[in-house]
Amino acid sequence: MQSTGSSTQNGRGALRKSMLASLRGHWNESAGYQRFVYGVGVLFLLSGICHTAVFWMDGGSWSGPVSWRKPISFSFSFALISFSLAWVLSFLPRRAVWGWIVMGVYGGASVVETALIAMQTWRGVASHFNSETGFDELVFASMGVMIALVFGSIVAITVRTFRFLEASSSFAWAIKSGLLLLIAGQLLGGLLIREGFRQVEAGAASSPLIFGSAGVMNVPHAVSLHALQVLPLLAWLAMFTLWDETRRTRLVVAATAGYTGLVFVGIVQALGGQSPLSFTLMMALVFWISAALLLGPFAVIAAELMRERTGGREAPGLRGVRG
Repeated sequence: MQSTGSSTQNGRGALRKSMLASLRGHWNESAGYQRFVYGVGVLFLLSGICHTAVFWMDGGSWSGPVSWRKPISFSFSFALISFSLAWVLSFLPRRAVWGWIVMGVYGGASVVETALIAMQTWRGVASHFNSETGFDELVFASMGVMIALVFGSIVAITVRTFRFLEASSSFAWAIKSGLLLLIAGQLLGGLLIREGFRQVEAGAASSPLIFGSAGVMNVPHAVSLHALQVLPLLAWLAMFTLWDETRRTRLVVAATAGYTGLVFVGIVQALGGQSPLSFTLMMALVFWISAALLLGPFAVIAAELMRERTGGREAPGLRGVRG
């Protein structure tokens, strides 16, 4: 019994050390432009925490054109996206000029975008679709320019990724799919802006924007934006199993199909004017199959990692991530 307990503890320690070494390795090998965007991500985290504290103390509604929801959600969302984009560049050849230009545009534009939203909230006025004064119109127009710059920088990273990515097949699937879904999420944001303008012309825009009677495009929009965290996380966890690359890739492909299916369901629900969980039989079937395809690989990998820890076998770490 003592031998088994010692073996289990050694397995846990090996896995933990391997994971920490992986994270330290990415940081130690990161270029200056990557560390810049990591820093931008930390800035967003601090912004999200501060605005959450203000919301908790100040109270008020979470919805509506003027609420702390917007600076909070934009801050945390950009934090996650910033960390992910900086990490993705670890799998691309280093190009200092290109990296600083693209990451500089992304970092600067995302910070200004979120700062303008926060400024309007602190002023007690709506940040979106606000034409009350010339200044408010200028702020909203500037936000549009910033988002366009963010979109352009992410497209540039995606194009370079499809040309020069140096990663195993499981990581390649996760990174490329995550970036494509991120772009899809930004395009869905464009649909939200278009719907907002339509509602403004008809009277006043709801906040959050509602399509038809109860459609919420914010749901698939938000889900799409964060595929670049979920799918690479799965691929990263799979690297600590003793499986071969073919099996790891199959799990990532299944999860990608599931994630895409959930986004699809969200879009159909929103465009049909239905609330996110008011499914027809067909949509319910697609939703649950997609959820199983996404969550199943996480459960399988978690079970395998627990088995390896209990067995005391040494985790392989980042074997096969590149190349």
